[in-house]
Amino acid sequence: MKYKLLHNPRCRKSREGMEFLKTKKIEFETILYLSDLLDKNQIEEIIDKSDLNPIDFIRKQEIVWKESFKNKSLSKSQIIQAIFENPKLMQRPIFVSKNKAIIANPPEESLKIL
Repeated sequence: MKYKLLHNPRCRKSREGMEFLKTKKIEFETILYLSDLLDKNQIEEIIDKSDLNPIDFIRKQEIVWKESFKNKSLSKSQIIQAIFENPKLMQRPIFVSKNKAIIANPPEESLKIL
């Protein structure tokens, strides 16, 4: 499969992203990253494929972030470890191609890597 969508079906923005791709008739593999957990290498690869800072992948409103990480200066490897241990910290949805990754919020962002 050419594209992957890291998806959380309980998240409205993630559902909107999936629906957008379907209406555009874009084929993709759905990765339910909260149950089909990513390893650290996969997380790092996604971050590296984007033009974003690792911290941009963090959902800072999550309680675990506020209680354990807020106001700390974290390295890339520490952010990857935080996402690995707490996958719900990762922004969603994330649309991934062979060479790029993008946080597809709003859903139209996904078109940037087609």
